[in-house]
Amino acid sequence: MGNFEYYVAPGRINIIGEHTDYNDGYVLPAAINKYIQVGVRKAPDNKITVRSAQKGTSAFSTDSIEKANDWSDYIRGVFWILKKEKNIDFPGLELEITSNIPEGAGLSSSAALEVAVITALNGLLNLGLTDKERIILCQKAENDFVGVQCGIMDQFASVMGKENKAIFLDTYTMDYEYIPLELKDYSLLVIDSGVRHTLSSGDYNKRREEAKKALAELGKTSYRDVKLADVLMARSKISEISYRRAMHIVSENMRVLESVDILKHSNFENLGRLLIQSHESLAFEYEVSCEELDFMVEKLRNLPGVSGCRMIGAGFGGSVLAICEKTAVDSIISELSEVYKKAYNHEPKFYDVLPSDGARKVEKPIL
Repeated sequence: MGNFEYYVAPGRINIIGEHTDYNDGYVLPAAINKYIQVGVRKAPDNKITVRSAQKGTSAFSTDSIEKANDWSDYIRGVFWILKKEKNIDFPGLELEITSNIPEGAGLSSSAALEVAVITALNGLLNLGLTDKERIILCQKAENDFVGVQCGIMDQFASVMGKENKAIFLDTYTMDYEYIPLELKDYSLLVIDSGVRHTLSSGDYNKRREEAKKALAELGKTSYRDVKLADVLMARSKISEISYRRAMHIVSENMRVLESVDILKHSNFENLGRLLIQSHESLAFEYEVSCEELDFMVEKLRNLPGVSGCRMIGAGFGGSVLAICEKTAVDSIISELSEVYKKAYNHEPKFYDVLPSDGARKVEKPIL
């Protein structure tokens, strides 16, 4: 057995554009300086053995890859899709997984795990996969093997991230543009509520189906053909749920486009206003927030030094992203911790994150 090679893939925040990526919409994510690290080396047997300090050990044969219905499915799915679509004949391998991305916090730890694994396999085994192939294959692994009907954004951000940049991605055409994210006097503060969601439990997939149904009721085949006026004029003709789901998707796309222009001028105060609007739409139109997230947003938006905030990730728990003045971060953490613990008997966790480079090989372990 040789020495381990090490690869990392970042988690991500999505500044704005939530639940639009599977609706042919616009998104504005940024990879962050929280990572999943994979150490990989060839093994003498024909098994794939995966060890995680946090999760334990899982082993499987690539002759017949089946779901284990646990954390290892995200890894098994990558092997499964590579075997299915690229006819890869895997040798025995050992993988060591380490992470400092909090799970369930809306920072896309699952996509980062998939991307870290496929990047490690691509490097060690010289598979010759392009960036686009890694992105699409990881999405297919999550859709078709794990069973979560995620869009393309999370994998795209983890592969394509750049330091001090956000990514303006058109998920309909897959065109993208790097947008300056020079924080200077501001911080991106992620606040983990401690409320956990399980994407495969059905709520996420249900929203996808509702969005698809709303599109059909509007008589369209893509949300890119739907204008705000179309939704408003159709209100009496479509179901209330379809109206609300469509309103969020169309208005959120408009907010992404406005946010791109705002970021090009580094106007974080104006960006904060759009984050508040996004949260209200996610809470009331798309109905993916929860009591604890709404509580945090309401408290944060009234604190000095907070430009704006919103829930991030799939919802039903997870985290809030706040754009804050750097000088106010300590007082914001102190005040929110106090009121949140008093209300819910639980202290939130805070992460001051920075825009990061995407998945890559590292010369030595960083975690």
